[in-house]
Amino acid sequence: MVSRLVLAACCCVACGGSLTLAQTAPPATRQSPAQPKLQLQDLPPDPHTLTPAELEQLREEQVLQAAVRLASVQAHWGPDLNTPGASIALAEVKRAKTAEGTQVTYRITATGFTPADKLTLVRWPLNAEAHAVMGDIGVDAKGQAVCAANALADARAALTTGSASAQAAAPAPPSGLSAPAPQGKAAPAAPQPPDCGATLEPQQPIEVQAIVAPGEAVRVALLTADRKRGAATSAIPFPIENTDKGCKLAVILGMKDAAMVLIDGTGFPANTPLTFDAVTGTTTRPLHPKTNAEGRIVFPLLTGAKGQTSGETTVRFAGVNHQPTLETPSTAPPTPDPDCAPSVSYPWGAGSYKVE
Repeated sequence: MVSRLVLAACCCVACGGSLTLAQTAPPATRQSPAQPKLQLQDLPPDPHTLTPAELEQLREEQVLQAAVRLASVQAHWGPDLNTPGASIALAEVKRAKTAEGTQVTYRITATGFTPADKLTLVRWPLNAEAHAVMGDIGVDAKGQAVCAANALADARAALTTGSASAQAAAPAPPSGLSAPAPQGKAAPAAPQPPDCGATLEPQQPIEVQAIVAPGEAVRVALLTADRKRGAATSAIPFPIENTDKGCKLAVILGMKDAAMVLIDGTGFPANTPLTFDAVTGTTTRPLHPKTNAEGRIVFPLLTGAKGQTSGETTVRFAGVNHQPTLETPSTAPPTPDPDCAPSVSYPWGAGSYKVE
């Protein structure tokens, strides 16, 4: 309906324009007064030629847009991407000191998958793209992700009759973890990751190992072979966080050296605009995110200071944003400030990324 209305409006404008031109056009016999010939020096400068300052501003805007897109995906990595009914979780089982740093080991538990599902493990490291690392994974009776390379065939055969067969044949809704194919084109075949059976025994638990820096998230996902169902989760082995009177602030690295971070806050009033101060040296930037229905905020913050290559930034809660908006007019009773004042600090810049 909208497209038809727009098309009709465009047609009307085009018709009206042609009528106006026809009515105001001078008779063919009328001579126009002579116009002076334009000289080369009279031509205006090319509006598409950008100055060095404009080019630098354009690059900064492109970097900002890319960072915001990255932060949006990172902030939603988890239950927001899960297929309805599916979920996974990371359970830490061990920490060990190595020459590279502290190696943290997790096992994966899952719900919402069938015994016949052939799952792929996806990992998303910092400063890299998400990629599949292992296939032929199943979920055992205890809900633990295990290597099921030799058991999947029997499980799938057991589900080829009755209602299970009908469910298997029914089309599944696409998962938020899979990118949609271009319109009119089939999704390209993804490269197959190595089977877990190449390195693990049948029914051996799948383990995820990571060596990370403070504030760095370990992000994983399990996807079915057709990439139509899946679930994602993350864990932060060494959190950068602070809690004050029930309000909590945490810093999550979005890029190495904290070029971009996510500020994650919980325990604040629901659906309320807040004010935070980001303090770097002598510069203070006010930030005005709004909490969701659970009293949580997640927003990106680009870190840095003019003329500096490294430093420390402190993000502190400064209270409710009492400035009236369309949603909160000046006649509305003011929301009281919560009795908390959490703040959290983190290093940024060259050399600040250091694993534990």
